[in-house]
Amino acid sequence: MSRVIFIIAAIIIIALVFYLTLKRKVKCNKCFSRDVTATGQKRYKEDNLAIHGSPNSYHELEYKCNKCGNTFWEPKQSVIFN
Repeated sequence: MSRVIFIIAAIIIIALVFYLTLKRKVKCNKCFSRDVTATGQKRYKEDNLAIHGSPNSYHELEYKCNKCGNTFWEPKQSVIFN
């Protein structure tokens, strides 16, 4: 019984850590507000020898601040290698 509880607790902790690393909060560059919305625009950037999904492969997402109206690009690296 204690082994089952340990496995369930380990799964919950690993899932929580994984969720918190994925949900990194983005701040506005101008007013530093966290009230931002992704516009859906995406642009890809890679090094010359990068393979899609490698640590050198990343993309930028466009965000718009709901407080001041500023639009900005925020880099987001591949999730596997963060």
